[in-house]
Amino acid sequence: MSIKPIILADNWSLSLKHAPEGAEVPETIRGVKIPAKAPGSVYTDLLVAGLIEDPYVGLNELKTHWIGKCDWVYETEFHVEASVLGEARVEAVFDGLDTIADVSINGQKIGLAENMHLRYRFDAKPYLREGANQLTVHFYSCMVHAYQVEQEVGERPIGGIGTNEPLPYNMIRKMACNFGWDWGPRLLTCGIWRPARIEAWSTARVQDVRPLVTKADENDAVVKVHVDCDRAESHDKQADHVQVVCTLYDPDNREVARRDAALHADTEMMELHVDKPRLWWPIGYGDQPLYRLHVEVKDPAGQAIDCVDKRIGLRTVELNIEPDAQPYDKMGGLIQGEAFEIKVNGQRVYCKGANWIPDDCFPHRVTTDRYRRRLDQAIEANMNMVRVWGGGTYEDDIFYDYCDEKGLLVWQDFCMACACYPEEQPLWSLIEAEAYDNVARLCSHPSLVIWVGSNECIWGTFAWSAFGDIRTEEKLTWGEKYYLELFPKVLKDLDPSRPYWASSPYSGSMDRHPNDNEYGNRHIWDVWGSEGCSYYNYLSHYPRFLSEFGFQGPPTWPTLSRAIPEQERQWFSETSLHHNKHKSGQERGLNLLRDSFVVPESFDDQVFLASINQARAITLGSEWYRALSPWCSGVLFWQLNDCWPVSSWSAIDGDGRPKLLWYGVQKSFRPRLMTIKPAAVTPSGEDVGQLAVYLHNDHHEPWADTLTICKMNLQGQTLDTLSRPIEVEPRDNQRICLPEDWTAGPDQFILAELDQAVDDDKAWWFHKHDYEINYLETDLKYVLRDEKDGGQTLIVTSNVVVRDLCLLADRICESAEVDQQMVNLLPGDLAIFRIYCNKHLTLDELTREDVLRCINTVVRSQSDKSSALQHA
Repeated sequence: MSIKPIILADNWSLSLKHAPEGAEVPETIRGVKIPAKAPGSVYTDLLVAGLIEDPYVGLNELKTHWIGKCDWVYETEFHVEASVLGEARVEAVFDGLDTIADVSINGQKIGLAENMHLRYRFDAKPYLREGANQLTVHFYSCMVHAYQVEQEVGERPIGGIGTNEPLPYNMIRKMACNFGWDWGPRLLTCGIWRPARIEAWSTARVQDVRPLVTKADENDAVVKVHVDCDRAESHDKQADHVQVVCTLYDPDNREVARRDAALHADTEMMELHVDKPRLWWPIGYGDQPLYRLHVEVKDPAGQAIDCVDKRIGLRTVELNIEPDAQPYDKMGGLIQGEAFEIKVNGQRVYCKGANWIPDDCFPHRVTTDRYRRRLDQAIEANMNMVRVWGGGTYEDDIFYDYCDEKGLLVWQDFCMACACYPEEQPLWSLIEAEAYDNVARLCSHPSLVIWVGSNECIWGTFAWSAFGDIRTEEKLTWGEKYYLELFPKVLKDLDPSRPYWASSPYSGSMDRHPNDNEYGNRHIWDVWGSEGCSYYNYLSHYPRFLSEFGFQGPPTWPTLSRAIPEQERQWFSETSLHHNKHKSGQERGLNLLRDSFVVPESFDDQVFLASINQARAITLGSEWYRALSPWCSGVLFWQLNDCWPVSSWSAIDGDGRPKLLWYGVQKSFRPRLMTIKPAAVTPSGEDVGQLAVYLHNDHHEPWADTLTICKMNLQGQTLDTLSRPIEVEPRDNQRICLPEDWTAGPDQFILAELDQAVDDDKAWWFHKHDYEINYLETDLKYVLRDEKDGGQTLIVTSNVVVRDLCLLADRICESAEVDQQMVNLLPGDLAIFRIYCNKHLTLDELTREDVLRCINTVVRSQSDKSSALQHA
């Protein structure tokens, strides 16, 4: 811009505009103006002002539901110089308004916002004056608006959203999970949720730059750069002589390509060629070199009047859905279908990762550091993909920038989730504009490798009783044209360089069930959602690509204790139930716990075992779906993160702490995985007796070693053994079946290990449920050592086999982090825990019974109590 933008961040005020009859508005809020921020939201501004209590703590959420029923006003004053008014165009720019809002300057309305997911530019020049100006944003109740639209277009079904009363979130273009979900609270906020500013310009400006990589190999890369421009006036002769210059710099900042063209239309396309390009690869498959694309708009005198920089990666991406050349052998019967493979630079990528939800109910609080920390946690857990789920938002550019830098692939849903969406106005135009805007904004990012039309919206019309027969019988639109017509057209118009898929799950055709094993991608929810279904049922599924499956567990102890007061720390207390938004989440969690354990009486023990259960379930499933490669090409569990303190399916809790699940998938997603699983599985998920060792080599080098498999007892004595060399080709699998008589009793297990293992590469298999296993009493020995880097090391040894040894150091100090959890030990083995904390921890603290824990102790404690009761 020739004139520096006026940033509208501070000096805002917030006030209540209108409250409907019956809204329980505190008197302290009526008739007052409080300081506010942009970006910000009503909830966070009220919280900072001390006018509401933290809705994440206790039952406070319930005390704030009146906020979403009210209208609110944001106001600020800003100063305009004469030079600003001298430009041809002056615009009020909002990168995000949540959600229904009138925007006014000096009392004159300049625009209406109706979509949280859109960028807005309003013509402000006619309403501005030199000197002081007043900007007002009047937000209307999103709840009231959603019901008004529903009355206009007719009610449509929505999926279950947890313990909250269903609200028509499908009638408004707002982050759906703000209305409450089965892991999230109902916090219907509003506000200026992304940056705002005043921009002044003349002649032309760059609106978007769309660099599409159409070819990339070791010899040549082709980038078609589409530059979308705005003109100050459509008939401006000056604009007809504007030049657009594109220059591409390599990662060492050397110019490698340059083109320029006259701006004859609103979009100009220039083709750049790069010799011997440095290719961008996903993490684990190569490096992530980023080129800098500099786009300049120059006036007829050759002066730059606007410029944009984009970082791009030279790579190609495709989705392979070809029929299989080789069918899959399942239980002696052959099945075949169509592949679902993400290919980057022609290389099939096995996708390992998780689903991403908004990291906060108030997304403006997710800072650059917080984005990076959360994505680093995904990478540290050996993930190479995150799926941005359709019930949240299109994330900030910071999110995708960091994924570009790290090679973390992004699966991006359009923001449609678990509902039937009307295709009538006003929604059609809003969704169309949203799709065009966000594809244009995000298409420069090499990490974004696939767009997907919705989350479960097609599946629901096939399988959910709440949706009835809307797809086949009722004469109501439900969203089909968005997924099968609109979104494919948007990608064709703006970004044909990326694959598109209609929904998650989807089988590639409306003539097939969308959650088919043999085609497309699957969601597996019968384990969590079906009574009497063990997590071993994961072993009965054989998806081509698994984009959702999940198993609940509580947050870490410091997060839980922040949200739930001490007197309420019981499994079925009112506050515990409130912090599990699944309608039967606490009950279901306890029932699934019974599948493996005798449920303990102690809340501490219940939380610990439920955390173990969650980790075991997802790691078992993740390892199995890796074992199915190449039939299965990806596994993304539900979910990576949380937005508040809650018992949910996440691996990282609402305060950003890794749960035991995170440590489990860190092992399950290692580049080289050895696991023991049944060689065949019944439809109910029970193994038929024979076991196999599976080796998945997600590495570019062959994997050669000597494998030793032992049958052992709980004293660590070897009862039987076999050994053989293994060699697994790069990006390949190998299955080694054990003898059919290698089954184990309640006091036995199978152990596999490699001669050349550089870390804990052992694989364990226990045939029996924990309550059937006679775990031995442990006599643990400890050594605590201070390290030069400020951390500490706890070394633990045992005299017997120990299962799932955990060091819960955050129970002593909330900042404590430990490098590993859930360690199995043979007698004489060392468990080496590295601890990082902002204070020095003692050996007595670290070996407390609620800090250093294992399954042996908890199960034996329950067995002793059971025996005592029987004896009595």
